Amino acid sequence: MLSLSEGWIMGPIARTTLKTTAVFGLRLVVQAATLLLVAHALGPDAYGAFAGVIGLAVFLGSLAGFGMPLLQLRASAAVPGENQEALPYAFPVVLLSGFSLLGIYVPLCLYLFPSARLGAGFLLAFGFSELVVQPLLVLFASMRHGAGEVVKSQLLQVMPLVLRTAAAGAVVLLAPASPLLWYCMAYLVATLVAFTVAWNGSAVAGFRSWRLPRSAEWRLAFGFAAAEVSRNGPTELDKSVAMRFLGGSDAGLYAAGSRIVAAFVLPVMAMVVSSLPRLFREADGKRVPVRLIAAMLASSCIYGVVMAPLLCLGVPWIDGLFGADYVGVGDIVAAMGIVVPGLAMRLVSGYVLMVLGRVWWRVSVEFFGVFLMAFSGYFLIPETGVMGMVHALAFSEWGMVFCSLLVISIDLFKVRDPRDERLMGRRSDGN
Repeated sequence: MLSLSEGWIMGPIARTTLKTTAVFGLRLVVQAATLLLVAHALGPDAYGAFAGVIGLAVFLGSLAGFGMPLLQLRASAAVPGENQEALPYAFPVVLLSGFSLLGIYVPLCLYLFPSARLGAGFLLAFGFSELVVQPLLVLFASMRHGAGEVVKSQLLQVMPLVLRTAAAGAVVLLAPASPLLWYCMAYLVATLVAFTVAWNGSAVAGFRSWRLPRSAEWRLAFGFAAAEVSRNGPTELDKSVAMRFLGGSDAGLYAAGSRIVAAFVLPVMAMVVSSLPRLFREADGKRVPVRLIAAMLASSCIYGVVMAPLLCLGVPWIDGLFGADYVGVGDIVAAMGIVVPGLAMRLVSGYVLMVLGRVWWRVSVEFFGVFLMAFSGYFLIPETGVMGMVHALAFSEWGMVFCSLLVISIDLFKVRDPRDERLMGRRSDGN
C-alpha cells in the first residue's frame, strides 16, 4: 500500500490523473466519432490508404519536433507555476526539421504506397499538417504541461481532433464526389485553426532571439527526438506495414481495429502525462521515486488485463457501428485483446526508461519492436492475412515490454540507496 506522502493515493498526481482522464475521455469520444465518420465517408479501401499515409506522417511528425516538446516540458517543469517563454531554439529547430522531413515524406509515400493512388497534393496537405503545424502546436502544449497546466495542455491537443471530427461529419452529410479530397482540405484547415488558438495564448520567444541549439543542447534534443520517434513507431507504423503487406480493404479493417484498441489505453496515457512533471523534477534532482514507478507499471498491467476481455464482449456492437462494409473488424478487435496489456505497459515503461536516464535503451527497445513487427508481418501476413498482422503487433508489444522491464529492474536494483527510508532511487545519467 502506498503512503499519502508518495503523492499517489488522493495526492496531486492522482487528482490530476482523474482530471486528465476526463479530458482523455473527451478525446476517446472524439476519436471514436472521427473513426466512424471517416471510415463511413471513405470506405475500407480509401480508409486503408488514408491510415497508411497518416500513420507515416504522425511517425515522422514526432521526429519533426526533434525533442523540443520534451525539452520545453523539462524547462517549464523546473519552475512550475511560472509563465515561461518558449526556448529560443525550439521554434527554429521545429520549422527546419519539419520542412526538411516534408521534402522526404511525399516521395516516400509515393514509393511505399503506389496502390493508394494518392497525388502529391494530398500528401503535401497531410504532411504539412502533421510535420510542420502539429509539432508547433505540441510545443505550445508542452509549455503549459511543464507549468503544471496538464489539463489545458491536453485540451490544446484535443482541439484539432474535435475540428477534424466536425470536418468528417460535414463530408458525410454533403457526400461529395471526392470525399478524400474534401477531408484532406478540411484536415489542414482544422490543424491551422487549432494552431492559431494555441499561439494566441502562449509566450513565444521573439524572432530576434531565435537561435540554433548549442552542441550540448543538440545532444540532449537528439536523445529526446529519438525517444519520441521510437515511441510512435510501434503505435503508428503498424498501419503503414498493414497497407504495405495487406493493401486494399484488409488494411482498412486492420487500421480501424487498431485505432479502437489504441483508444482503450488512453487512461494509461492520462496517468503518464500527469506524472511526467514530477518525474522530470525529481530526475533532475538525481532521484526517482521507485514506488511511483512500480505503481504506474502495476496499474497499467492490471488495467490492460481487465480491458482485454471487454474488447471481446464488445464485438457485436463494433460490427454494428461500422456497418456492412467493415464486416470482420469486431473479430480483429477481439483478437487484439492480447495486445492491450502489452501496449499499456509499454507506454509506461518507455517513459520510465527515459526518466531513469536510459533514453538510448528506450530507443533501442522500441526500434527493436518495430523491426520485430515488420519481420513477423512479412512472414505471417501471406499465410494468415489480417490476423497475421495482429499477431505481428502482439509479438512486437510484448517483446518491448519484456526488454524494457528487464532494463528497468536491473537499473533500479543497481541504483537503489539503502539508506533512503522512502524507497527513492538515484538516477544515473549513463546509457
